[in-house]
Amino acid sequence: MIRHQITLDYALNPGWLGPFVTGLLQGQAIARRCAACAATSFPPVRTCACGSDAGEWVTLPGTATITLRTTGQDGDFALVSFDGATTQSTVKLVDVAADASGGHIIASTGGQPGLCLGARGARNAR
Repeated sequence: MIRHQITLDYALNPGWLGPFVTGLLQGQAIARRCAACAATSFPPVRTCACGSDAGEWVTLPGTATITLRTTGQDGDFALVSFDGATTQSTVKLVDVAADASGGHIIASTGGQPGLCLGARGARNAR
């Protein structure tokens, strides 16, 4: 067997998720509201559970309630319900006290989109 190291340098286009990705980079919760049933998904889904693929982008307040929380080797994570959304999201917790019941979306760092929740009132604190 001959081994070769290959380095790839590429960029992924967010496509129809552009508003969501831009929101993550800016610390905003941009969700998709279904035109047929008004379900609001965050993170957004292309086709709603009702079967419709028509919808509009809406900005949520960015606050969320923690449903479940866990700690792992890479930090604290939680399953949360964002205010205004009918779905739940998995987020990385950043400086959120162990006894906190919620938090606020914060901006991604390092130029990579990511869904992070900080302490309430810590908007874009990273």
